[in-house]
Amino acid sequence: MEIKMANVDKQLDFTTLPEGAPDFRALMENPAIMSMFSFLKRGEEEKAKEARDSTRIFKENKLFDSNDFSHYPNSPTASYFRRAVFHFRSAAKIIEDYNRESVDNLKDCEVLRPAFENIVYGHICENCMYEPFHPPDNTSILIDQYLMLKPDDVFAEYAKQIILGRALLKGEKGNNLLSDFESSKLYIKSSELLAFKLKSKTNAQPYQMILIDIYYCLGSKYVSTDQHERALDSFQKCFDLNNSNYRALYGIAYQHMESDPEKAIELFKKFISMAPECEKQYPNAYYMIASIYMSKGNFDAALRHCSLAEDAERKRLPFLGPVDIPQKDMMQQMKCMIPQIQKMRMNKR
Repeated sequence: MEIKMANVDKQLDFTTLPEGAPDFRALMENPAIMSMFSFLKRGEEEKAKEARDSTRIFKENKLFDSNDFSHYPNSPTASYFRRAVFHFRSAAKIIEDYNRESVDNLKDCEVLRPAFENIVYGHICENCMYEPFHPPDNTSILIDQYLMLKPDDVFAEYAKQIILGRALLKGEKGNNLLSDFESSKLYIKSSELLAFKLKSKTNAQPYQMILIDIYYCLGSKYVSTDQHERALDSFQKCFDLNNSNYRALYGIAYQHMESDPEKAIELFKKFISMAPECEKQYPNAYYMIASIYMSKGNFDAALRHCSLAEDAERKRLPFLGPVDIPQKDMMQQMKCMIPQIQKMRMNKR
């Protein structure tokens, strides 16, 4: 999951810059600069809407060619994608080959259980691969019947939660969607209940792995619904269970960008030191650091980290596509403004 939300108003508020920084209020009197900021802010507001609007998020799903992943055998990121596709395809094959319309006995459960395990493992490896390789439409019905016979099967429960989350986001064709608020509330509540159930079982590896994934997905959902304290708590729980989980660390760093920018920088740098360069959020971390330095009026550090972000993005795995986050857009716009800012500084001397 890639976090895109941002508090646009605070990011563009330069009224509290340190002494010696340029007077942005004077700069904003320039019509060209005002137009640039207005355009940028509209773009960020649109991205904020996309983060909340489920119909936008899944309107244009990218179709992946799974052969793309095999071109990068030494990439951990490509390996996660490749394994996710394997698990989701395996799940779909088992369910498609299941030639019964119902689950009637424990023997049927044994046939289906590997399918539900594969859905969960695929989601843990790379959840964005669910949509292009999702299981058949009758999967949720089979899971409900399965759970009537095996109510304590955690893999089946989490597979049901995964399918529920996607259904709430995308909706069934021809049916009315729940409002974003209602769908988010339902997903969060059901995820919290499952997390509570699993907390006492974290000594067993499969349960811990599932709980980590639940906390991470909850953190992302809290971000998109502006529940930042809860988001930080979920990402922290995720990281506490596995302190090599650099994706959770990225989430923690993100949540500190406004409350403690220096700590955010420190955590983003720790993320960079832990994550492989092929990690999909690797260049994002540099853009985040650059945007923090920019907001503090440290243009040299901002430009330096923006350059590092651009270098990292050039090395990005092609199937991931270009980075699309507000902080990148802001830095690209601000790079064009810095010569005018520096000129203003010179004129004041």
